[in-house]
Amino acid sequence: MKTIENESLEKISSLDLSYVIFFWKEYDSNSVVIAHDELVKRKYPITGNFYDKMTEFCKKQLPSENRKDLI
Repeated sequence: MKTIENESLEKISSLDLSYVIFFWKEYDSNSVVIAHDELVKRKYPITGNFYDKMTEFCKKQLPSENRKDLI
């Protein structure tokens, strides 16, 4: 599984972070959450396919009590 670290977020473009969401099956769950949180912080638009991928990730990888913060 691929990972991203909080320390490297400043060096990662928003587009690259969005790829973490689109290809979430290749990343550990924590990295997907980190990418999502950073994109929200950057006010990256979370719509359409991006929203659908995040919803899919949440349903398959996160307990229901943690989902409300992400979708």
